[in-house]
Amino acid sequence: MTRLTRRLTAVAGGAAVTLAALAAPAAAHTGAEAQAAEAGRTRITFGVAAECGDGALPTTGLRVQLPEGATDVQPSPEGGWTTEATATEVSWSSTDPAPGRATFVLEVVLAQPVGTTVYLPAIQLCPEGETIAWIQVPQTPGEDLAFPAPSIEVPANDTTPTTAAGAPATTTTTAGPTTTATMALEQTPITLEGSESNSAGLIVFIVIVVVVVGGAVILFVRYRGRGNTVR
Repeated sequence: MTRLTRRLTAVAGGAAVTLAALAAPAAAHTGAEAQAAEAGRTRITFGVAAECGDGALPTTGLRVQLPEGATDVQPSPEGGWTTEATATEVSWSSTDPAPGRATFVLEVVLAQPVGTTVYLPAIQLCPEGETIAWIQVPQTPGEDLAFPAPSIEVPANDTTPTTAAGAPATTTTTAGPTTTATMALEQTPITLEGSESNSAGLIVFIVIVVVVVGGAVILFVRYRGRGNTVR
């Protein structure tokens, strides 16, 4: 193997490592699970991956977009966390969170039929203003996404809702608010803000790829020129 080949192989290996690191969020992400609860509600449990600062920093908050027609929204007040619910989203925040994976629970009456896949776009909040937007929805079955939105399948529930739909309200509490949410999936604060966040990440990704590939090309041209000179 010539010196040029060895150097190009090293550059290619470095590029592969870089691309693999940037693609890491696809393996560890924010997900959701659903099960039937009392009073017609669905209990949704969010598992938030330790992605802040490449896993070195704790999650300081989570904002979740509520599905269209959701009522009787009751986020569970986890220890040390403040909950807030509005007509469009529910959130948890903490000034002193523990490191590692975080879990949040929400109970809500869903308007979608049993068996429907419901997407819940979310934004993970991190220290120093960093955000991770889990808002991507697959366009085809099995599509591999870097930042997939949490999703659930509406479970069967034999209990009857006891809270009628009312006017939207904003509530901050540690006991679990009740509110009504009617909204569309498109163009909401979470999806718009998340799109900007993901666009910024995509730009950084493109810049890194250009730098790595450009370096390989320059190295190739330089050593090729030297070879021609020696001849």
